[in-house]
Order: sequence, then C-alpha cells, then structure tokens
Amino acid sequence: MNRPALENCVRNSSVLLVVISISFNHAWAAERVLRKPRLEDTIRATVYADNWFSLFVNGELVAVDSIAFLPHNVVAVDLLPAYPMTIAVMAKDNADPATGMEYANTQIGDGGFVLRFSDGTATDNRWKALVLDHGPIDGNVQTPRVRSQPPPPGWNTRDFDDRAWPQATEYTIEQVQPKQPFYDHDFTAARFIWSDNLLLDNTVLFRRQIQTPPDGRTRPDFTGLNDQIPDQAAGGRKPRPDNPRRKPR
Repeated sequence: MNRPALENCVRNSSVLLVVISISFNHAWAAERVLRKPRLEDTIRATVYADNWFSLFVNGELVAVDSIAFLPHNVVAVDLLPAYPMTIAVMAKDNADPATGMEYANTQIGDGGFVLRFSDGTATDNRWKALVLDHGPIDGNVQTPRVRSQPPPPGWNTRDFDDRAWPQATEYTIEQVQPKQPFYDHDFTAARFIWSDNLLLDNTVLFRRQIQTPPDGRTRPDFTGLNDQIPDQAAGGRKPRPDNPRRKPR
C-alpha cells in the first residue's frame, strides 16, 4: 500500500472510531436519564406500635406516629424503595422516664411493634433489637428505678454496624393484645416484635436490612432524585425558551 492510500485509511479509521465513541457515549448517557417517579413506583408501609414509633428507611425519616399514647392507631405511608433497604425504628411504650411506669405511676405497661411493607417486608425475629430504657428494674413498683442509655450515633443510617445487637423476640397477638385499628389493616406474615422483655423494656431500637424485594418484583431506584434531570419525554419539566415572548401589558 502506497503512502497516500495508507494515510487515507488511517484517516477513515479515526473517523469511524470517533463515530463509534460518540454513539456509545450517547447510549450510555441515555440509560442514565431518570424519569419522574409515579405513585405505582412506591410501596405502602403499614405500622402499628404500642405506643409510639418513628420509622427510617435508608437513613431518611419517613413516618412518625402522630399519637404518643392513646388511642392506639395504625400509620400507613407510601415510600420509594431502594435496595438494599435499611429499615430502622425507634419504638416506645408509654412510660414515665423516671419510673418506667404508666397511668400516673400506678402500673407497669407493655410494648409491641409490627410492620409490613407491600413488597413483602415484615417484622419477625430476624430483626435486631437494642434496649434503651428499662424499668422499673426488677419490676419493683414500690421504689421504681430505671436503667437507660442514649441511642448509638448513626443507629438509623444505612452503614451502621448492628451485628452486636440481640435478635428481636416475636410475640403473639394474644400476648400484645392490640386494639381494633390493628385488625382493620393487612399485617399478613408480620409478627409482633420487641426485646426479650415485653413488660419492662420501654424504648427499643429495631433494625433490618432487606437485600432484595421479598416479592421478587423489580422496581426502579430513584436514589439521588434531586441531583438528576428527569427525561423530558417521561414528564420532566419543559425547558425555558432562550427568548421567551413577553406578555402584553
């Protein structure tokens, strides 16, 4: 092959490589375009606590019981899942923090927590449980005392190491005796959980990591939604024109 022909071949090959590179990069960028989430992308979280709870998913606060004590209620919220999904809960029985007792320090209360997500996630003894508040110590109601510790820093985040926490204990409906709102909602396959002392442990932290959706359904991941530009074809905001026409005064 003579020199002019060789140079022409190299030049054409370079153009082809550039075209291939541009096409590949465009396709990769197109896959990263994120549409806006729709309601059907969410899952429903249904929660009952005796007496109160706060719920975190992947480090974000998604639900708080609006009633601290009575009447017992069920809280149901929709949320966007992202797997692996870390669920963290603080649950409280209604107890005087100084005595561990309730109803004007006249009796010992009891706890109980149950959760079900519509993707099949549910509470059971695979969850981890850490006691923060315990009392009255030894069940002594004559001179009640409590034992307390603060929540570990970062306990509700995705990366927190909960391997040293004890396993949660399952309890039957007969043991917890939930009120009517529990029976008005679907808690299929969910079990009541608490620490190993349903009566004297008054504040308990729970954690569980769900690696994949239990129902096997593939769902889009909208993590970092605020940092993405939605695809215009999928309902994103229309771009503003460079020279918008002014409305007449």
